[in-house]
Amino acid sequence: MKPPMFLAFGVAAFGGWMGYASWYSRPGYWATVSKPPIHIPFDSSRIDARIRTAEETVRRDPNGALGWSRLSSEYLARSRESDDSATAVKAEAAARKSLALRKLGNVGAWNKLVQSLLQQHRFHDALSQCLAAEKAKVSDDHTTRSHVECLIEVGRYDEARNLIKANSRAFGDASGKTIVARLLDIDGKPADALRLLQFCAREADGSAGMPSDAVAWFHTRTAIQLDKMGRHDESRREFQTALTLYPRDYKAMAGLARVAFQDGRWQEAIDWGTKSDAIAQMADVRALVGDAYALLGQPDKAEAQYAKVAELVGRPSGMNDGMHEVAPVAGTHGHRLDRQYAIFCADHRRDLGGAYAAALRDLESRRDIYAFDTLAWVCLQRGDKKEAVGAIAKALARGTRDPMLLFHAGTIYAAANDHSKADRYLKAAMAIDPNFDGVAARKMASLGGEVAHP
Repeated sequence: MKPPMFLAFGVAAFGGWMGYASWYSRPGYWATVSKPPIHIPFDSSRIDARIRTAEETVRRDPNGALGWSRLSSEYLARSRESDDSATAVKAEAAARKSLALRKLGNVGAWNKLVQSLLQQHRFHDALSQCLAAEKAKVSDDHTTRSHVECLIEVGRYDEARNLIKANSRAFGDASGKTIVARLLDIDGKPADALRLLQFCAREADGSAGMPSDAVAWFHTRTAIQLDKMGRHDESRREFQTALTLYPRDYKAMAGLARVAFQDGRWQEAIDWGTKSDAIAQMADVRALVGDAYALLGQPDKAEAQYAKVAELVGRPSGMNDGMHEVAPVAGTHGHRLDRQYAIFCADHRRDLGGAYAAALRDLESRRDIYAFDTLAWVCLQRGDKKEAVGAIAKALARGTRDPMLLFHAGTIYAAANDHSKADRYLKAAMAIDPNFDGVAARKMASLGGEVAHP
């Protein structure tokens, strides 16, 4: 469900797409937002009941396009609640069945097909469906927003911005503004992105018809942005607000684990990471819990968590070439976790051949700045400094102010004996957040914000 519009939102009227950020940061606007109403509590058990009802509907009327579309919606709700890829596949199948029965006017099913593909990290397939829906004139503002999301995921940022400028109405509600905020952050404007996200969270708070889990999502997005800007205390409060609204928000739990780890509270990181993992299994969270155990002097427990990372991603096939297969368990991710696996291996210097294959596959599927960052970091650990420098330059091309990205850049340039760039990027990372990862940042702080040059 989308939050209501509190005022018109036009790019052209305010000098381009950057008008989004400036409009909502004007003095006095925040005071107009009313006191948040009480939202309907989220009940996970109701999703399964709705799925059973929808399944019964299509069993009774297998030729009803609307029934299959509704079933796709319920499968998507379950998939998002626990990050279950297998249920996203079911959502895709139900949406395709609905469209096979009727395409004309069936924009809802087409949008659900796109969302199910995004949920599976099949970004190019999702983009193709957006284009097909628009060509068939079976599209709406939701389709346009999904189109921009797809373009961002595959690293086509200028196209995404141009599509926003051409369709400002589609980005007038809170859902649309969060997409604009994401582009602002990528383009090195984190403060503008944060202001827009904070507006979205307040708008969601004021929407009486919005379910509590949807409201929580906006607070979680705001918390993630705050954390990237080094504002840990504020980030923690936003994550806690999200959990108050939606106690099963595994992304908020994972966020609290990361903030605790950054601040050196290892046991708290383990506790929150374990809670998150009980709902939705993420490779980076399991790796973080393992690192926390290692820092607490419990190597056996650390190794057990590291083994769970490989278990989740899938084992290398063939000649240990890193082409990880989908593990034969419903809900596991397979190739969806290439990026997380590659970073994990690079950070821990494990299976670097597999990490390189995973990074290349990730780059092929996305080509966003973080795909280049991942490849660069893996290449550095493999000893290929030249490829690392080439990849990190592409990751930095948008001017993104992510401290971990800047740390990777500084370390890579240090290894390549470009000390001027190394110092510049490492100092920039430390200026944003002296505790950006909880380990390397602390070591850098003890060296005055620099890295030992080779």
